[in-house]
Amino acid sequence: MKARVIVCSDSAAAGSTEDTTGPVLVTGLRDLGCDVDEPLVVPDDVAAITEAIGAGVADVIVCTGGTGLGPRDVTPDAVLALIDRELPGFGEAFRARGRAQTPLADLSRAVAGTREGCLLVALPGSHGAIADGLAVLGPLLEHAHHVIAGADHRRLIRSTPITTAEIEAEVHRPDAGAVVVFEGRVRDHDHGRSVASLTYEAHPDADAVLREVVAEALDQPGVIAAASLHRVGDLAIGDLAFTAAVSAAHRGEAFAACAWLVDAVKERLPVWKLQRFTDGTQEWVNCA
Repeated sequence: MKARVIVCSDSAAAGSTEDTTGPVLVTGLRDLGCDVDEPLVVPDDVAAITEAIGAGVADVIVCTGGTGLGPRDVTPDAVLALIDRELPGFGEAFRARGRAQTPLADLSRAVAGTREGCLLVALPGSHGAIADGLAVLGPLLEHAHHVIAGADHRRLIRSTPITTAEIEAEVHRPDAGAVVVFEGRVRDHDHGRSVASLTYEAHPDADAVLREVVAEALDQPGVIAAASLHRVGDLAIGDLAFTAAVSAAHRGEAFAACAWLVDAVKERLPVWKLQRFTDGTQEWVNCA
């Protein structure tokens, strides 16, 4: 992902103070895997901020500074005027983190939204706010990037990251007394050999097959809802490759149905795994 950092500060733009938050934000975004140039410093002015945001192409633009209640705090106003859709959950999560440190966190007007395929974020201009903002943004960044870019997240088999939260949300019901979730992650060994990485490839019909298995899971005793996702493409050690969730009135039925679902996917899903070992060798494995 290509990212840009814009520091919004009258004093830093005038050269009367040295900005220290921009470099910290650049380093943090690089740690998250972004390609980031040095920060651009602009005054607290809507026109200047708007021009800076539109000055180049990026997947992520993070503005820092000018998000409070002062008369020159106009960064959120510039951002909100540009975005196509606001992401209110980001601001809520950011303020929730800050609330643990100070009740004044609720005075922050940190915002985020999408603009022409770009994720646009406005954060306060302090080191603590930068740390909180990166902590909130980090787990969301890659997934948001893929969604904004148009990835089809209605598919059950996909190359973008998957999460258990997605399928847990699908199976929660008020009449469910138990929810069982399974995670299949990439491990660093297989039959005594050290694994470095792997790649999953799927048959074109794999998505339809997984949907059939999930539908059949609903016929298991006591099942109220079921869901599953499988990832394909290049995965690293520890990445989530497969997840399944089942809800039922009682725990025994939920455990049994989730085990059935996992076993059925392993048996029937046309997905192949290329394992690369630390000794330089590799092998294909016909399993989910």
